[in-house]
Amino acid sequence: MTGVFVKPFTDPRRAAAAAAHHTWLVGLDSGVAMPHLIEIRPDALVFDHVDGAHPGAGDLGRVADALGRLHGAAHTRYLHTATLHTPFPAGRGLVITDFHSPRRTVLETLPAPLRSALGPDAAVAIYKDANLRNFLLTDTTVSIVDFDDLTLAPFGYDLAKLVVSTAMTHGRPDPDEIDHALRTYNTHTAAGGTCSVPQFHAYAELHHQLTAPYLHRNGYRHPWPAVRPWAAR
Repeated sequence: MTGVFVKPFTDPRRAAAAAAHHTWLVGLDSGVAMPHLIEIRPDALVFDHVDGAHPGAGDLGRVADALGRLHGAAHTRYLHTATLHTPFPAGRGLVITDFHSPRRTVLETLPAPLRSALGPDAAVAIYKDANLRNFLLTDTTVSIVDFDDLTLAPFGYDLAKLVVSTAMTHGRPDPDEIDHALRTYNTHTAAGGTCSVPQFHAYAELHHQLTAPYLHRNGYRHPWPAVRPWAAR
């Protein structure tokens, strides 16, 4: 690990929010690697440079392991008292946005039983945008390298983003690899909450709706309906 990485921002509020997200996530002590934040500027954050490559379709299990540990730690330390409908005061001035407000329109497309499962009694984890480009892998580590977004979310929702972004980038993943990733994730989160297969599929369809406008941009080469992994069964 040598040098620095400078992440630019056009809005100082976005830079400050990303810095607060980074601090909170590091403070979870989840064991997931994150770059050291060296300097906070109004127009940029300066991090230690992290070596590694973005995940491929065969790396879903490794990243799912990291996400499961991160989400399990977030729930155990703080979010066991949170609800999906209500912004959560996370300390040091950080308030984590609720799940429903920024997604209200797309959530209306969920089947009624799944909408009801996202009510006040649902176990709460986080969404930090698990786009595969927000991770760097070496032979021994999985590092999170983007901190722009952070909201409350049900368990499994962020993992579904990883699967959709991977499929739209690299093509249809092996369905067995998806099953392994979800089992690995649930192993780490079981003390707080888990994600069922129907929930996971529904969350992936939500991410498809939110990600479809970026098809043929940002590395997204494949339309989700053509690469949906469980369609291959």
